[in-house]
Amino acid sequence: MKAAEAAPVAAVITTDERQVACARELAARGWAVRCWGQPVEGLPGGAGAEALAGAAVVVGPVTGGPTVGLMNTVGAAWLEPARWPLAPGVLYVGGRPGPAVEAAVGAVGGRVYDILTDAAFAEANAWPTAEGAVLRAQQLDRQVVGGRTAVVVGYGRCGRALARLLHGFGCRVTVVARREEARAQAAAAGAAAVAFDGLAAALRDAELVFNTVPAPVLDAAALGALPPGALVIDIASHPGGVDWEAARQRQIRAYLELGLPARFFPVTAGRILAERVMAVASGQLT
Repeated sequence: MKAAEAAPVAAVITTDERQVACARELAARGWAVRCWGQPVEGLPGGAGAEALAGAAVVVGPVTGGPTVGLMNTVGAAWLEPARWPLAPGVLYVGGRPGPAVEAAVGAVGGRVYDILTDAAFAEANAWPTAEGAVLRAQQLDRQVVGGRTAVVVGYGRCGRALARLLHGFGCRVTVVARREEARAQAAAAGAAAVAFDGLAAALRDAELVFNTVPAPVLDAAALGALPPGALVIDIASHPGGVDWEAARQRQIRAYLELGLPARFFPVTAGRILAERVMAVASGQLT
């Protein structure tokens, strides 16, 4: 947005530290920002939904529409979406807003944009997700990852970032991917690469396993190939790709780790969200 243009008034629903960082970033870029939820020093707003009144853009949580429990947790007074004081034509940007938010925004002729469908948002979050996954592995295993044997299941945005990061740590990395093109890319980046029919063989020597595939790929048979002490970090969308009951029965350390950018790197995650909000508001969806 050019400096000469009038910046929109934005209301940010500050339910976590990513939302707080997003509010600060938008304000730093010249937007008039109010907050509903967790207070943000230097910005107006607070517990009441009156912060939404007159806002051209409302930024909701990335993890789903706001709920009474979420708002109460941050000390805000809950108000059903149907009663929100929304401005005509408002733009709501958030993740999986849900039918109540969609109906409220639609009632004032506004537009809902699900940020989780935004490819650029997903791409920007791949690296902090990968760093968060490695950090979580270090915390859970109480060891460094450097020089160890790691398997990355899937080679999409997060899989590529993970393989690159682990390779940089000096890990012996094997990527498991369905597409031949993806396996070729992984091999060119320095990893061993196998198709899914080679998954069990790849897992036999794995100390660390990172799953990025939102499908049941780590089933009982695959988990049975893991050596004692292996650690599985699943970052695929809920419920992940692990057979959790089989993991429990085999006493395999397997963890579903979601929302890593906001959990570990809220300033980075907030900046990414703010940049995409600005792009959506200006129509520059690249």
